[in-house]
Amino acid sequence: MILFVYIIEMMAKKYFPITLLLILFLHILGWGFSPYFSIPPLLKEYKNPLWWDIKIKLITDGEYKMKQKNTSYLGDYSFTIVWSGSMEIDKDRDYLLYHEECALVDWKAKEKKMFSDSTQIKSEKDFKKKPSFHLNYILRKKENLCFYFTVDGFPVPQNESVTKLCLPMPCSDEHLDYPSLTTYESSIVEGSNRIFLEEKEIYAASVDREFTWKWKRHDWSPDPKGPALLTNLHRVKVKISIEPHY
Repeated sequence: MILFVYIIEMMAKKYFPITLLLILFLHILGWGFSPYFSIPPLLKEYKNPLWWDIKIKLITDGEYKMKQKNTSYLGDYSFTIVWSGSMEIDKDRDYLLYHEECALVDWKAKEKKMFSDSTQIKSEKDFKKKPSFHLNYILRKKENLCFYFTVDGFPVPQNESVTKLCLPMPCSDEHLDYPSLTTYESSIVEGSNRIFLEEKEIYAASVDREFTWKWKRHDWSPDPKGPALLTNLHRVKVKISIEPHY
């Protein structure tokens, strides 16, 4: 086998076109010449784009209820966030992600505080913090590309209260950098927050995908100043568009 490879190398110096055809023929037959010749794995049948444009649209609406002693807080909210950027692939076949813009294009919220016979209402203009989206990374898992994102929410209630609780927001199915979010999936009651595309799809043409889920949970805060029960529900729609550029 070593002698045969040596002969191939000697022939390559003088008869390169013939040698190349011979190596290709042997490769097809299954002869392993990976140290001397290799065809790029996985997506060799597709033309490699120079880069891809990415657009992610997150649409969420939710509602919450918090009860603390003799006071109740009822809230509802909705928002749309659009993330845009691009990515390219390096020599190690890792995807490099570039963030261009992230905009909160729609935001509505209202919270009602009810105590005895009085009612106080706050709208989105009174909320000190708004939702913000973070696309953390894109990872290859076998034949798929998986998108990992989180959304920063806001504390509730927005009205005056003894206890404040963080309102959980949508996130994708794995959060390696956010171990505190690992229980999010256990509260999904419809759909799935697994955001992924088959890798070969983005090489062949433009791709558009939509993912939806519904999430609901009860959180109890044993604050000695005033124990509170928070019920939170939200519905999520994620639209991903990827366009290759050659």
